[in-house]
Amino acid sequence: MAENKEILVKIENSVCTLTLNRPEKRNSLTPKTLKLLTEKFLRLEEIPEIRCVVIRGKGDRAFCSGYDIDAISEEEIAIENGHPLTEAMQAVKSYPLPVIAMINGHAFGAGLELAACCDLRVCAADAKLAIPPVKLGVIYHYSGIKQFLSLVGPGFTRELFLTGNPVNAKRALEKGLVNHVVKRDKLEEFTYGLAEGISENAPLSMISMKKMINIWEEGGPLSEENEELIRSLFAKVRKSSDAKEGKKAFLQKRKPVFKGK
Repeated sequence: MAENKEILVKIENSVCTLTLNRPEKRNSLTPKTLKLLTEKFLRLEEIPEIRCVVIRGKGDRAFCSGYDIDAISEEEIAIENGHPLTEAMQAVKSYPLPVIAMINGHAFGAGLELAACCDLRVCAADAKLAIPPVKLGVIYHYSGIKQFLSLVGPGFTRELFLTGNPVNAKRALEKGLVNHVVKRDKLEEFTYGLAEGISENAPLSMISMKKMINIWEEGGPLSEENEELIRSLFAKVRKSSDAKEGKKAFLQKRKPVFKGK
């Protein structure tokens, strides 16, 4: 896959790494970067060998410092649907297979939302996380706030958004904002060990369960369309070769080899 200098792509075995590559700007997000991120995830869906994606920031100062302040305009603040930020976050959430945020430095604002949209978050022990719009006199977009409400509940969401104060990795772990906190010198080893373990799982199972989790997060009563989708997911997985391989491997006491079929 061709690389753009603002987002680096590396595929090794079944794990793909996307690196935000603006270290001089602490990997902040611009409309261009966000559009590239959306494009990358859409293209990754066409590569069946990939079973897990890791997002990280270049360098060790920041995972992502948020939306580039210089790119904010009065018109943009009020935009929700169709904005590069909301489209990129949706692309991450709707990517069929697991996505891990390796928070290798500070994650602020939209950078923290990007991590929150991933399925799992592994955080360096010395990282700080914050949502600072109130300290800048701007408002955060509704779908972003909703993402945090779903992840950590209203109490901690209020703390993040109404104080704007950074929290350390330990508190983020206690509140469920991150899944794992790891010493910096072990962060990469732990994250890729997790990714490689995930990549050995049955793809159809992961795709189906992630889809059902996303449907639940949408809230509201289950539509007939989604009920039918869930039934079809169950049927597809139950009839798959991977389901047969999983049972066979269990009985033979060996590691299964899943092919996503």
